[in-house]
Amino acid sequence: MTKKTDEFDPDKPEICASCGAKLKGDYCRKCGEKKIVPERDFRLAKFLNQTLWHFAHFDSKLLRTGWLLFSKPGFLTAEWTAGRRVNYMKPLQLFVVASVLFYFFLPTTTAYFTSKRDLINGYQERNFVLNTFHYDCGQAFAAKAVLLQVDAETLNDRIALDASQKSKTWLFLIIPFWGGIIYLFFQRDLPWLVPQLIFAMHGLTFYILLDLSLHAFFNILGFTNIGKHLLLWLLLIFSGYQVLAVRRFYGISWPVTILKTAAIITVFIALILLYRQIITIWAVETL
Repeated sequence: MTKKTDEFDPDKPEICASCGAKLKGDYCRKCGEKKIVPERDFRLAKFLNQTLWHFAHFDSKLLRTGWLLFSKPGFLTAEWTAGRRVNYMKPLQLFVVASVLFYFFLPTTTAYFTSKRDLINGYQERNFVLNTFHYDCGQAFAAKAVLLQVDAETLNDRIALDASQKSKTWLFLIIPFWGGIIYLFFQRDLPWLVPQLIFAMHGLTFYILLDLSLHAFFNILGFTNIGKHLLLWLLLIFSGYQVLAVRRFYGISWPVTILKTAAIITVFIALILLYRQIITIWAVETL
């Protein structure tokens, strides 16, 4: 008679497959791993039922969390800080979903990397806003074209594609910098760093989804040149949203809320500008 595998040997003491602790009941008290019972857990009906349940549960959490992110600024961060978390998607999960949606629907948008032209003009005009690092993009671009033996148009397309991919992949790096600045402004109101990072993560998630929504809205209206219009509306709506989020989460007076929000919005815009330049410079230098 063929011996059963070790995992299902009834003669062995029941131990957790993950951590080795003795099992008491269906779940490990040390790590939480579930005990596997083949007759119960390997049935097709059980598998399909669990799959559908998890999908529906994830879908309902996503819709609920997304709605609350838009309709109640600051609410999700307040709930997370208070320990009420099971009914909502985790902040990082929500951010990843927003990033994937943005990447999928706007794969070539230039929203998060600057153009070669702006870097060149900023260098020539010594414009600190357009080219903060005083990077000679024109010379670097010409040298790269010679090195790779490609024409200017081909090189420009390749750099734009690489910068577009990098800009969405590394957008999360804004969170610790912005969250740290938020902490400096609000540490008297909330003396812990992590909730400020969650506040920043929720804010950036909203910014990404708002950007995506406005792109869709302006395209439906038939605007062919939406860049300036979109950026203006994006910043106006995001600023108003952050005022409400700060007010709800920190519970401070309206005058202080407006002043501090103006400060952290200014920092956010500066971080976006720096990020856009760094991404393009990185794409030029590493191509």
